[in-house]
Amino acid sequence: MTTVFFKLNDVQEKELKQFMKEEGYSNKTEFFRFLIKFYKYNKSSVEQRYVKATDTLKKVLVELNKKGKLNKSLEEQLHDL
Repeated sequence: MTTVFFKLNDVQEKELKQFMKEEGYSNKTEFFRFLIKFYKYNKSSVEQRYVKATDTLKKVLVELNKKGKLNKSLEEQLHDL
């Protein structure tokens, strides 16, 4: 298990304690474990689009590499367009 150290200013500490009290978290460890899971499964739409675009680009590059087109010059790759 990883130990993480960081400092919260007084305002952040007060907000964190109030939020934990409202939501029913018993300690900060429980809260931050939940926060990590929440972030993992609730990414913003921009992040989701970025991940999808990156995965698509990776698939295209793998296919081009299999076909041997990545070793050719740009003119050779685009001659049939």
